[in-house]
Amino acid sequence: MRVTIGKPSFHSRSLSVPAPPTPPPEALGLNLPGFDTFKANFDLPLTPVTPPPEYKEHPFSHNDRVRDLSPVVDPNDQPLVAVIGVGYVGTHLVESFSAHYDVLGFDELPSERIRFTTSKTDLHEATHFLISVPTLLKADKSIDTSNSTRTTGFHRMTRSLLGPVATAHRVDPGRIEPPCHAIPKIVSGLDDEIPGSLASVMRLYNQVFDRLVPVSRTEVAEMMKLYENCQRMMCIAFANEMADACIPHGIDPYEVAAAAASKPFGYMPYTPSLGVGGHCIPVNPYYLLSNSAFPLLEAAAEKMNARPAAIARRAIDSLTRDAKAGAASALVRPRVLVVGVGFKAGQSVLSNSPGVDLVKAFVRSGEVDVMYADPLVKQSAVPVAPRLADEKWNKETLETFDMIIVAFRQHGLDFGIMDELRGVKVEILPFY
Repeated sequence: MRVTIGKPSFHSRSLSVPAPPTPPPEALGLNLPGFDTFKANFDLPLTPVTPPPEYKEHPFSHNDRVRDLSPVVDPNDQPLVAVIGVGYVGTHLVESFSAHYDVLGFDELPSERIRFTTSKTDLHEATHFLISVPTLLKADKSIDTSNSTRTTGFHRMTRSLLGPVATAHRVDPGRIEPPCHAIPKIVSGLDDEIPGSLASVMRLYNQVFDRLVPVSRTEVAEMMKLYENCQRMMCIAFANEMADACIPHGIDPYEVAAAAASKPFGYMPYTPSLGVGGHCIPVNPYYLLSNSAFPLLEAAAEKMNARPAAIARRAIDSLTRDAKAGAASALVRPRVLVVGVGFKAGQSVLSNSPGVDLVKAFVRSGEVDVMYADPLVKQSAVPVAPRLADEKWNKETLETFDMIIVAFRQHGLDFGIMDELRGVKVEILPFY
């Protein structure tokens, strides 16, 4: 594997593009029926209450038919796959594809123990490019494509900016099972503009992934990815609202969620939390909102963005009530410790981290002294508040705080010590 220096990346999505013009399927010796073959089965109602039986036989849903569509890569082919952006998404691509093909990584990763070259001309040798750089948001939540003008994100972006093929990643950083190659891979092509696009990407990906799921157009692949992530965010937002409703009635929201999860159908378990982080779930709603109306989604996204500040306000109000009740001296500023500031457990990445937003909300209030504890996140990464040294994670030090808020159980910390603490309020979110 060779790696060349390029622009830094904060990878959230991948796009696969064959560099040379792709011959039609018949030239490749592939028996791939055109999408018109399946069009009759696709003319279904937009929102059926119960999916019609024929939907189960749709070739893009039926496992056997999908496997029949998966072509075999010619063993005489010698692809060179260039992965543009080797971050926490690109790394998965490099690992998966390098088991089957020569791989060329392109990124600026000075901290990685990888041999670099400085010649961008190395990319000229590549036959395929896998682009895994992010589509970020600006402060006003509008879409920012400055990291790469050729990436995927909002609906129709592939067709308008890149082409001819797209495949949305389904990587969950930090997750071991299932492995990347075992996750069904959505693939698509712009066959209406460049015949053979879908066949080309299937030839490449068939060797790497256990199952390919071809769809008719790149727009379907794009919308599918946004549907997946936005559904998850809305479910988490509702879990938070349910928790907010439970607490005033003295009901444990976690017990409610656990009890509901016993239903073997019609329910997917979600638990309340501080919020959502990373480059996908918090920002994907705004891709859809950029060119479509989604009132429910927009409301859920706004509530999710506001949650860390709301949690901070509740915490401060609780400490103020304690002080007035004589539980603490009104002359001493309360001390608060936020535990876990990576965007999720096991991660040091801070992208859209609700834990960082919580820390910042406390700092902006000016009403408490706040520190954070996270063995994976350095002080330089969160300069707005002091970091609790790892060796200070002990009963004596933790009992000097008035409140400890656990955003999530970060790896490397012994949370059993929380049961031993006296004289400190410990809140494992949701906090009320």
